[in-house]
Amino acid sequence: ADVKTLEHSTLKVPYELLNKQFRSSQKVIDREISKFSNAAADLENKMENSTALTVGDVTCALSNMVDSFSVLKRKADKSIQEELGVTRVIKRRLAHLQEREAAGVKDGMPPTLWQKNRLDRMLVEYFLRAGYYNSALKLAKHSGIEDLTNINLFMMSKDIEDSLAGCDTRPCLSWCSDNRSKLRKMKSSLEFNIRKQEFVTLIQEDKRIDAVRHARKHFSSVEPSQVNEVQKLMGMLAFKCSHPENPYSELLSVGNWQKLVLQFRQENFKLHQLNTNSVFTVTLQAGLSALKTHYCFE
Repeated sequence: ADVKTLEHSTLKVPYELLNKQFRSSQKVIDREISKFSNAAADLENKMENSTALTVGDVTCALSNMVDSFSVLKRKADKSIQEELGVTRVIKRRLAHLQEREAAGVKDGMPPTLWQKNRLDRMLVEYFLRAGYYNSALKLAKHSGIEDLTNINLFMMSKDIEDSLAGCDTRPCLSWCSDNRSKLRKMKSSLEFNIRKQEFVTLIQEDKRIDAVRHARKHFSSVEPSQVNEVQKLMGMLAFKCSHPENPYSELLSVGNWQKLVLQFRQENFKLHQLNTNSVFTVTLQAGLSALKTHYCFE
């Protein structure tokens, strides 16, 4: 029962990554097939409608088609290898979870080695969530459980969080673009908040014309619930940032970048169906709550 309860993310995270990889690969392949089909159709039209078609023209068109096909094959091979890599991770994790049953249970306890690997996995995840990345990497390597942990996911998240903390929105916006369909289903406001912060940054840099262009581009089709926030942003155009009685001073706070970091972290966990608390924390709390204290005997 504890495996079913606590190990949900062990399989769910790589499954979500595989699903994302498949959708991304499908888009790339469809795009390249479209280019190849257009090149073939263009050649066919030239052959049917042109009376002055030369051998050189045909050779050039065929060469372009071969190049397009080569690009398609290369990208398809790359996508297949990436999907196979994620599939191997899923199989490895399934095998790890099945080891508990395969080795049998002695005295009501699972195998000692399996318990140790499981504890190490929990500690690695706890370290990653707490920001102790080097410790997590060393423990995972020492125990040989790299494929059983979500290190790659957390390291990717670290890069995006660091960029947001450094006032760089590009990596996070790229992440939003890659996951737009799921974020929309989650009714996420992360991308909108990032665009808000970009607008505020332009105001702080006194680039008000650029801020207006930015607003026209990104705020023209916001949700009804976001209209009031956009109106506040527009009000910032009428005040200097250094004005002592600026009514929008909270929007100018440096702490808003940290709020974006926290929101991204929460959205990323939710996207990959990771709990807010680590499995180690949940297990520790459950264990402590099950211990009998002297109050139990009174």
